[in-house]
Amino acid sequence: MQGNIDKKKQFSNRKIAFIVWDREGIRAYGISKHIGSSLHFLYTSRIKHPLLYIRTLRLLRKEKPHIVICQSPPITCACIALVYKYLFPSTSRIKILIDVHTGAITKPWSKNFSRIVMRRASVTIVINKEQQDYLIQNYQVNPVVLEDPIPDLTDMLLSKEHERYILKQKAVFNVAVISSFAYDEPLQAVFDAASKLPDVNFYVTGDRKNADKTLFIIKPENIIITGFLTYGTYIDLLQKVDVIMDLTTENTSIVAGAYEAVALEQPLITSNWPPLRRYFNKGTIFTDNSAEGIRKAIIVAMTKKDELSTGMHQLKIERTKEWEDKISNIYSVFQ
Repeated sequence: MQGNIDKKKQFSNRKIAFIVWDREGIRAYGISKHIGSSLHFLYTSRIKHPLLYIRTLRLLRKEKPHIVICQSPPITCACIALVYKYLFPSTSRIKILIDVHTGAITKPWSKNFSRIVMRRASVTIVINKEQQDYLIQNYQVNPVVLEDPIPDLTDMLLSKEHERYILKQKAVFNVAVISSFAYDEPLQAVFDAASKLPDVNFYVTGDRKNADKTLFIIKPENIIITGFLTYGTYIDLLQKVDVIMDLTTENTSIVAGAYEAVALEQPLITSNWPPLRRYFNKGTIFTDNSAEGIRKAIIVAMTKKDELSTGMHQLKIERTKEWEDKISNIYSVFQ
């Protein structure tokens, strides 16, 4: 423990900037909070995207950080940080880290360009072993695995500033379906499962305008589309339901909503993929993403809710300690 404390003390003496070319980033927020870095969300339209190059360079010139962490995608964010490092002689000793998300691997802007940038970074970070293996084999880059931190939602839950979410009445069981209507979400299967469970209400989050309109041609009455929620209201919804569901068709992905289920110690239903099974090995039910598989998973959650909640409590304790140990080990990179 003393060794970890010493490393954190050394780490706190380094000025760190975490840059995300997006409107938000829960993972970036969690990591920044833990390591004490400044966090910058830079966003503009695709047409004006090149403006981010200038804004990023200006930010780095102003802050003069010792360490820069860039979220990818897009890989161009890290590229500009490297340009900054090599453009100004006084910055040649700064460390560039790339926090690689699933999209940077499954849908890279350019595999060759990504490989060049990652090889020149001090460290590349991925969220699971599957992504680590993929980058080793296809990019010849040896990344460090660092899962998302379990978010600390204490202040959010106690705050009276955000609007509370009111559940619709007359349901024997309530399910929060975490969604952004993305391509990897098996929502049609969720809708089909809902049609076979009329006494269960399904609260599907996310902005409806991003959805495939054919999804709503035949929508079961027990599917409630919440629309976009502020984060506080969204968390209020998650703590009020009986189970949280977050599914993906990507077999190397770890869904962000699953971490929120752990933070809230809520039972979780998620997809039956190796990285998800390995990390969420308590308090969780796994499904094959089919309508029948989802239906069966909900029935199990209904009968074992208390047991699953207890498992989530234990998982939260274990994973929080593991993450703190891992982030401490990464400190050696900055010495």
